[in-house]
Amino acid sequence: MLTADQKPLLRNEMKRRRAAFAQGSPLAGDMLAEIACDALDALGEWPALDAFIAGYWPIQSEINPFPLLQVFETRGYGLALPCLVAEGEGFRMIFRRFSLGDDLVSGPFDIHQPADDADEIAPDVVFMPLLAFDEQGWRLGYGGGYYDRVLARLRAQKAVKGYGVAFSGQQLAEIPFEVHDQPLDGIFTDQGVIQVRSKV
Repeated sequence: MLTADQKPLLRNEMKRRRAAFAQGSPLAGDMLAEIACDALDALGEWPALDAFIAGYWPIQSEINPFPLLQVFETRGYGLALPCLVAEGEGFRMIFRRFSLGDDLVSGPFDIHQPADDADEIAPDVVFMPLLAFDEQGWRLGYGGGYYDRVLARLRAQKAVKGYGVAFSGQQLAEIPFEVHDQPLDGIFTDQGVIQVRSKV
């Protein structure tokens, strides 16, 4: 059984694997959008069309979620992107309104994000990148805890769904999790949508 102490080694290995998957599937984002068009109606229980869907700006070998976001924007949903804002000696993640084609600014870690004058949004669905996931919905991220903290804050206010975006090959038998980790509701992959089996 994997432990939390093994997360750093696991992150390094999964970064290597994901880079290989990305090199072999450069159009994974487009595949994801095609799958989503077929899957959304089948999944059901999606928020009303006045809801907001949050994506992310892809870095490294992350799947580009913008074709997926296009599916939602075409259906009438509002969009948002994460922003890191200064808080104490670090940063806090929030979400700001965004439309495809909007100009973005370079934020911390060279991640593009909406400008400071864009409206802050509490999204109803959050799509997020990851390094690995398991069928119970646990996610291995980069270790900063930004998504766990923002999901915990949002879920304390309302029902918010969190979905990972990944290559199917990023699935592992188990992901070590800690008390502060926020589980996913499902994972959108290049091979289909995975609904989590259970949550602890």
